Amino acid sequence: MLIQLLVGTGLIIACVINHAVCLELLLRRLKAIGPRWDRRLPTYGHIVIMIIVVLGLFAAHTIEAWLWALFYWGSGELSGLPQALYFSTVTFTTLGYGDVILSEKWSLTASLQAVSGIILFGWSTAFLINIRAFFWNKYGIDHYQG
Repeated sequence: MLIQLLVGTGLIIACVINHAVCLELLLRRLKAIGPRWDRRLPTYGHIVIMIIVVLGLFAAHTIEAWLWALFYWGSGELSGLPQALYFSTVTFTTLGYGDVILSEKWSLTASLQAVSGIILFGWSTAFLINIRAFFWNKYGIDHYQG
């Protein structure tokens, strides 16, 4: 059990670092291009900004699911990389179909991945809302009413 906790904690730390770096890069990019999109497309620029944010968040979560998948595959728990990626994705999103399961040797790591996914999706949601609020408040509600 201690090994599962240590490995799971290491993977959680790797995912948090990835998430922090991805959000920082995304924020820096948005600060650079956001005002231009709002000037070029005053009615719809915020939509382009939200698309960029959502795609950036999706990329961050994809990297994180792959980190866990590589662990599952490398541990020999699952038969191949496609199955490991499938298991990682349904676990990370807390969907958890249950059609693929880990042995008792690594089953605790799946629970840790699910908790990690919940926290990271919450962080992403907060980021998305804050970006939307920033552009909403910066230009006022009338800016978005066309």
